[in-house]
Amino acid sequence: MINMGIGQLGSSAICFKRKFRWLFKIPEVTVYDPKMKDLAEIDMLPPEKGARPSLSFKEIQAEHLNETIYIPSKPDWKPINVVLYDLKKNKNVVIEWIKKVYNVDSNNANWNISMINFKKNCELEMYDGCGNVIERWIFENCWPNNIEWGELDMSDSSYVTVDLTLRYDRAYIKEN
Repeated sequence: MINMGIGQLGSSAICFKRKFRWLFKIPEVTVYDPKMKDLAEIDMLPPEKGARPSLSFKEIQAEHLNETIYIPSKPDWKPINVVLYDLKKNKNVVIEWIKKVYNVDSNNANWNISMINFKKNCELEMYDGCGNVIERWIFENCWPNNIEWGELDMSDSSYVTVDLTLRYDRAYIKEN
């Protein structure tokens, strides 16, 4: 197998991870889920930017006579940002995701307390130059904590995006 990761010359065991070889998979939003019959694959939004998880530990402080020591306690997973291209589609998949818990229209606003089908298990895959997965993160129970459809500007011809801040319960690397 050819290493396409610009590794050390002559060593096939080294592969630099590249920032542009990845895909963030959110079922029914960025990737097709065959269980959803009313959403076609054409409705999915491609990602522009993503992130790997960030973790910090809360500390327990122990006071000794002459010093203070710290003990790691609960892990605290930080939210991640994902930017999606906002394409003209049959349905807006981000709105469809929100409607699972909060459905608003001109007549009323309904809040569904059930989290069934709202929280989604997401994946982040990083690839080598040949398209092989070299790192796979699993994000358990993701949900959009913040959604920004962004500003519009008549003097700017760039693409419109949707910025999602995703909160999740935990993340881990899945070994291949």
